[in-house]
Amino acid sequence: MSQRTPIYLVAFVTGAIVMSFEMLGSRYLNPYFGSGIYTWASLISTVLAALCVGYFIGGLVADRHPSATVLGATVVIGSAYVLALPLFSERLLEAALAAVDDVRTGSLAAAFAILFVPVTFLGMYSPFGIRLLLQSPESSGRVSGTVYGVSTAGSIVGTLGTTFFLIPTIGTRAITLALGVAGILSGLLLILLPRRVAPALVALALLAAPAARAEDLIDPAIRADMLKRPDGRIARTETEYNDIFITKRGDMLTMSFQLKGFDYTESVANLTDPDDLPVRYTQVMTLGVAYPAEPKRVLMIGLGGGSISTYLGRFMPELEIDTVEVDPGVIQAAKRYFGVKDSARVRYLEGDGRVLLNRRRETYDLILVDAFHGGYVPFHLLTKEFYELIRQRLAPGGAAAFNIHDGTKLYASTLLTLRTVFGGVHLYPSGTGEVITVVTAGPPPSAEDLARRAAALQEKAKFRFALPDLLARRTEKSGATQTGELLTDDFAPVNLYDTIGGGRGKKK
Repeated sequence: MSQRTPIYLVAFVTGAIVMSFEMLGSRYLNPYFGSGIYTWASLISTVLAALCVGYFIGGLVADRHPSATVLGATVVIGSAYVLALPLFSERLLEAALAAVDDVRTGSLAAAFAILFVPVTFLGMYSPFGIRLLLQSPESSGRVSGTVYGVSTAGSIVGTLGTTFFLIPTIGTRAITLALGVAGILSGLLLILLPRRVAPALVALALLAAPAARAEDLIDPAIRADMLKRPDGRIARTETEYNDIFITKRGDMLTMSFQLKGFDYTESVANLTDPDDLPVRYTQVMTLGVAYPAEPKRVLMIGLGGGSISTYLGRFMPELEIDTVEVDPGVIQAAKRYFGVKDSARVRYLEGDGRVLLNRRRETYDLILVDAFHGGYVPFHLLTKEFYELIRQRLAPGGAAAFNIHDGTKLYASTLLTLRTVFGGVHLYPSGTGEVITVVTAGPPPSAEDLARRAAALQEKAKFRFALPDLLARRTEKSGATQTGELLTDDFAPVNLYDTIGGGRGKKK
């Protein structure tokens, strides 16, 4: 393979990555700084500034070190930043939002932090590539024109492909990772070019090209169809158990229940990003997988839009997940509007969670309980007898996680009842009114063991919401301001206790 062909090929790829990443930048900034003109001005000006700097530096380095290996290294460095971005983007953007009140300054700072470094390195490519291709002054115009023309063609493909196809089809995280991988493979192609192993690398790139998950748990066609719908109410369904509302607001699809004149949000999905968990407590609830030594089987009680089940199933393809939901209308709505799909290892079952546990004898490594009727958990899923049943169905070393609302006597009573049954009770406030409570049948893992498991599992699964960060939310303070009472099947005044010391416990 001659040197010219790979350099032109990578020029196309880097041009596509730069513009695709610029369009993708709006998805990172919009939740924090809105989608107005200031956000777009910040993105565009940051990209232009980075390209400006990249062109100058690229020309200088090319004259001093005219090597395909050096050029490949610049592409790898810029692409590595893109590849690592999902690991720290949320904390970075939250820090920018907290530090700067002015939306113009804040959006510019955030755009700079996300885009400037990778685009600068990728922007070095064109002048550097021209320097390597140029063999005589007579061909300078043709060579430079071809490099910039090929790069611009890649930019067009990156812009249209990202906005017209990728964003409506797959999530922000998946696109970011795909761009990073494509850039790193392109850089390696240039680095290995002098060693004449480029043909093997090209074959490897084709084999390693990003592809759809072997078992996708969300139907992208349904999500894309929902994304095309106008904002507002999509559907309303009355079932034996609930009055279900499906509502679209921008990229977000919400399932809510109406009960006695109150709206209770049950689930929120990001239609453009299947790996996102927009509701904070659902992010925190996923930390339950860090407690079992080797999580293999999970039971989820309560479905909503299926966000937690699909999240764990997508990041942990070896996990078997049973999700039981008492209302068949919720299951139908989750499949019809949120696009969740049954598979051989992720199943959606109709029935009452307690009844299922009574009838089944198999055990689970992790049991997640997020079952609400309106603003509160049905009383038979809050009692000592129910918790004892869960304890019996936990595999050795297993754990269970509950979503409970703080601030009421029901919260204090729930904690008292859990501590009566389980050996370990750990509290993780979500910061939005819920406390994820993780329990173990026996003594819980030590803080060191939990940290080690979380780090190892995070390294393996690459969760969007990092397990070590979620574990850091743990608190020793219950936050209960009421005196709790033991809840049993015989005595569980859930509705009354839910109003003492707090509001209606609206689910968020």
